[in-house]
Amino acid sequence: MTTVNDKELEDLLARCFAWLPKATEQVGCTEAVNVTSANCKQAMKPTLVALFTEAFHLVRFQADKMKQMKAELSSTKSQLIENQKWVISLQEQIIDSKDSQLEAVKTAVETSVESNLKEQFKSYSAAAAENVMVCQASTDGLSNPATLRKVVKSVVQEEDRSKNVIIFGLQERKGENIEERVEEIFQDIGLKPKLQAVRVGKVSKEATIVKRPVKVSLASSSLVYEALRQARKLRHSEKFSKVFVRPDRSDEERARDKVLVQELLKKRETEPNKLHFIRSGTVHSRDKINNE
Repeated sequence: MTTVNDKELEDLLARCFAWLPKATEQVGCTEAVNVTSANCKQAMKPTLVALFTEAFHLVRFQADKMKQMKAELSSTKSQLIENQKWVISLQEQIIDSKDSQLEAVKTAVETSVESNLKEQFKSYSAAAAENVMVCQASTDGLSNPATLRKVVKSVVQEEDRSKNVIIFGLQERKGENIEERVEEIFQDIGLKPKLQAVRVGKVSKEATIVKRPVKVSLASSSLVYEALRQARKLRHSEKFSKVFVRPDRSDEERARDKVLVQELLKKRETEPNKLHFIRSGTVHSRDKINNE
C-alpha cells in the first residue's frame, strides 16, 4: 500500500494556495470571496478553460491522496485494535500468574504456621505448667487497688513521656513566646514539627539568670527520636550552642540528667578544646576532629 508522506501533502497545499490567488485575479476579482458564477462570465473562454484544467487536476490529485489517507487510517485503526487485544491478553496472563503465586504462598504459609503452632503449643503448655506458681506470686501484689492504680499511672506517664523532649540551657526572657523560641531551635536543626512547649519547675529567688527547662510535646515518639538524633547539630549553632535536648524522664531520671548536664557544661568551660557529650548516663570527652 502506497503511503502519503509529509512532502507530498506540503506540495499539494502549496499548489492549492498558489492556484487560488492566480484564479481570482484571472477572472477579474480582487478577493477569493468575490469569485461567483456571475463574475466568471466576464472572463475570456481560454482563461476559464485553463483554470478549469488546473482545478480538475488539483481535485483529482487531492482525491487520490485522500483515498490513500483513508486506507492508512483504516490500517492504523486495525493495528491499534490488535495492539489493544495484545495488551489485554498480557494483563490477563499477569493476573493469572499473580493469582497462582498468591495461592502458592498462602498454602505454604498456612502449612508453616500450622506446624509451628503445634510445636509452640506443646512448649507453651509445658512452660505454663511450670510457671503457674511464679505468675501467681508476681500478681498477688496487684490485687491491692492502690498498687494497681500506681502501676497504671506509671505506664500512662511513661507513654506520655515517650512523645516529649526536655530542652535545657535556654535562658528565659520577659514576656517570651516559648513555643516560637522552641520552633526556632528546631528550625536550626532542620525540623519543623507541630509542638507544644511550656517551662517546668520553679524560679529560684536567688537566681540572677533563669534557665528553667522547657518540656516540648510532639505528635509521636518517632518525631522525638528524630529531634534527639538531630540535636547534636546545636553544638555548631551560633545562637543555641549551650542548649541541650534530652528525652523526657521520670523525676528520678530527671534529677540524674540535671547533674549530667551541669557536669557537661562545666567540662565545656574548663576544657573547650575537647568535645564533650552524654552517652549511656555518663559524660564522655574526646579530642575534636576538624571543625567540631
